[in-house]
Amino acid sequence: MRKYVLSVDKNKPIELEITNILDDDKTIVRGRLNTYHLDYDVETSSVLLSFTLEDDRETIYSIRLQEDDSLLKCLDCTPQEVFFNIVNFLGEVIHKAKSVGYTLVMKLDYQASRLFVKDLTKIGEEYRVFNGELVY
Repeated sequence: MRKYVLSVDKNKPIELEITNILDDDKTIVRGRLNTYHLDYDVETSSVLLSFTLEDDRETIYSIRLQEDDSLLKCLDCTPQEVFFNIVNFLGEVIHKAKSVGYTLVMKLDYQASRLFVKDLTKIGEEYRVFNGELVY
């Protein structure tokens, strides 16, 4: 299987900001995306968003996103459907960040292993919550 790595159009950069949820002033990762790709971990039914930043192309960051167990019971989805639900959401917020120039904002809660992703398709400060972690 070949990976499909997406390059970011330099004319429409995507700004990314990941902060600590307990302290918004504590930025974990900030910068413009250089490349990114999505993978699926079958064992954990999670999506892996891997990316590099323009300022540091050597460091590869990975975010593991997994739906909350309580939500999975409500949705009654197969693992493949869960994957496509997450990928669809990420695709929409990345597109919005690129087309409108919004910053892709994520807040990480290390203690609870939760990742809050700002829903750029909605007006206001609405976040979608995933079980997640950042690895680099």
